[in-house]
Order: sequence, then structure tokens, then C-alpha cells
Amino acid sequence: MTRKTLLISLFVVIIAALSALTAWRITAKPHGDARGKRPDQPLVVELTAAKVQPMPISLQALGQVQSEHSVQIRPQINGMLEEVYFTEGQTVTKGQRLFRLDRSAYETALTGARTAWQAADAQVKRLEPLAGKEYVTTQEYDNARAAAGQLRALLQQAEINLAYTDIRAPITGRTGSLNVKAGNLVTANDATPLVIINQMQPILVQYNIPQQLLPELQRYQKQRGIRVVVTREDGSGELGEGELVFIDNAVNADTGTVTLKARLRNEREQLWPGQYVGVRTQLTVQNDAIVVPQAAIQTGQEGNFVYVVEQGKAAVRPVKVDRQVNDLAVIASGLKGDESIVTRAPRNLRPGAVVSTAADAAASPSARNTP
Repeated sequence: MTRKTLLISLFVVIIAALSALTAWRITAKPHGDARGKRPDQPLVVELTAAKVQPMPISLQALGQVQSEHSVQIRPQINGMLEEVYFTEGQTVTKGQRLFRLDRSAYETALTGARTAWQAADAQVKRLEPLAGKEYVTTQEYDNARAAAGQLRALLQQAEINLAYTDIRAPITGRTGSLNVKAGNLVTANDATPLVIINQMQPILVQYNIPQQLLPELQRYQKQRGIRVVVTREDGSGELGEGELVFIDNAVNADTGTVTLKARLRNEREQLWPGQYVGVRTQLTVQNDAIVVPQAAIQTGQEGNFVYVVEQGKAAVRPVKVDRQVNDLAVIASGLKGDESIVTRAPRNLRPGAVVSTAADAAASPSARNTP
């Protein structure tokens, strides 16, 4: 084979190889991206409608639960603690017996005081007619009466001391830790209480608001009672609701805040003294608030915005958020209340992109024909 023939054959082979490679590329070229999505395939998003509904106008704060009535139980007399009639943490009712002290010494004292008073009283009764007839002096009769009066006072004190051996609950509430066990000697007005009882129903929540909000709070308070909703510390899950019952008469000069208290019935005892909670003071209700889920609010360089869907395409709508209530955002401007809002968007969502819901995508002919 000549050199010319060899070059011609090699050229033909190269041309054939290039033609085959071009045909393979045309055949293997995907109709979409690496995941099989065609360029014109809509982005799947979650949609909701902006709504017009009543929403509260409220003040948010962090508060602490307080017992409205807390009692430290201490003995009024000295003695040995014989019996305990409750268990730690038990709810007790007013008048329920809690403790009994050793009664023997006080019963003996009462018997002696009663005997002495009876003798003195008998002496007064014996001298009374004699004093009227001047058989005894007035001074002698008055001394007998004074002695009887003193013994009567001692008798009454002995009766009180004996009653003190029986310690009862002064309020209805839940008991705390038992600080003294049966068999120990206790003394009157000991620094350590036997137990502390906290009233649980109703209960108070104390919190503070900035002094700048006080005039607005007072304005609404004059119109109606102010409702207070208590939640968990992070703002989730309502624990109860009640009414504002106290506004302090002075502003704290160190913090510039005013102390408030709300009373709640606490029927299920979800609130415990010392617990930190979220507090929402509801001033009034806005009847025509425009509301969207908080998850729909996006943040850009120029502020907040949402994606609205117009004729199947995403569009950016700048909005101003007035306040957040739980997982809802109240819109001050930017929406009318009838728009379709994207609540969950893919990262590649851009203005003008064609969008659809998962249900629409599943029902489309291209989805049904996909092998």
C-alpha cells in the first residue's frame, strides 16, 4: 500500500469515528438535569392562603409563678413530735390535722390550772355575801377576785397550750418537704419550719413590662378586664389563662419596668411556685388581621418578603411584619389576605419560576407517564 493510500484510509477512519461519537452524544444527551428533571418542569412548593382573621394585640414577657398564700408551719410550744398525719407533697385542706405533739405535760398543767381556778372562784363566791354584810373588808374581797381572775387567765393559757399540741393546716394547699420527723423535740417558733404549705389554686404569675407600655396598658384596663395567657418559657403550649389583678404603684428605677401580677385558677396544677413561664398580656383583639405562617416569612437585603404565586409563577412580595403570635405572623402591609403564599420553598426558587404543589405534580400527565 502506497503512502497516499494509507493516509486516505486513516482519514476515512477518523471521519467515521467522529460521526459515531456525535451520534452517541445526541442519543445520550439527557432531557433534564442530572436528576432527570426537565428544564421546564415546575418546582414543587407548599402553599397556603393568606387569611384575614381575629388576632390578639398583646404584650410578651417572661414571668415567674408565685403562690398567692404560702404558710410556714411552726410549733407554738415546746415538745416531742409524736405523729405526722400527711406525706410530703400531699395536698391538704384547711383544718386538716398535720402533726401531734406530746400532750402529757400540757394535760397535767391544764388539770392543775383548772383546780386552782375552781378553788379561787369558790372563795370569791363565799366572800361575796360576806362582803355585802361587811363581815369581810372590801379589800379582802377584791384580792380574792383578782386572784381568781389571774388563775382564770392561767387556765385559759393552759387550754391554749394543750390545743397547740394538735397542729392543723391553716390553708388548703400542697405540702413541701418535711423538715422534722416524728420522735424529735421541737421548740416554739423554731427557725426551721416543720413544713411549708403553698396554695396552688388559684395561683399568681408575676412579670414586668417596660414603663413606656404602662399608659397603653392602663387605657385598655379602663375599658375591660385584661386577659393574660401563660405559656411555657419558650412561648409554646398554653398552661392556663387568667386576669391581670395587680399593677405596682411605682416604676423600678433600676430597670425602668413596672411589676404586674395575674391570677389564674390553675385547676390542673400545671403552674408551680418558682416556675419561669411566658406571659402574654392580651390588650385587645384585631378583628381583620392579615395572617400567614411564620415559616413563610423570608428575609432579604431590603427586609422581609414572601413568595406569592401568580398565574403559576413565584413572585416576591415585600411585607412588613407587625407581630408574631405563636407560629403565625401578623402582616402590617404588603398583603391583602387572599394571596397564595409559599410556606416551604426549595433553595433554587427564584422570582418567575414555575411552581406547583406536590399534589399537582403527582397528577400531571408527565408524572403519570414517567417510567
